[in-house]
Amino acid sequence: MPQNPPQIAIIGAGIFVKSQYLPRLAEISDLVTLKAIWSRSENSAKEAGEIARKVFGYVECKWGDDGFDEIVSNPDIVGVIVALAGQIQGNVG
Repeated sequence: MPQNPPQIAIIGAGIFVKSQYLPRLAEISDLVTLKAIWSRSENSAKEAGEIARKVFGYVECKWGDDGFDEIVSNPDIVGVIVALAGQIQGNVG
């Protein structure tokens, strides 16, 4: 019997998630299922969720402290992407 792909979440829902992370995850949608997206603001979480649903179907939108706690305490979520904008990430080299 085939196993379901592991469920993951994204912490962050800004333009970098919408323009970079979600398209890359769509390329491997047969390997992972996006379960939830979190943002500090409800609006950002919902905007990213709308984009993600085009590929992954139902994606939970979470925001604020309670939403963050729900994601990290969900035993079905086996991995979390902490998405930072490129200018915030350190340079590797």
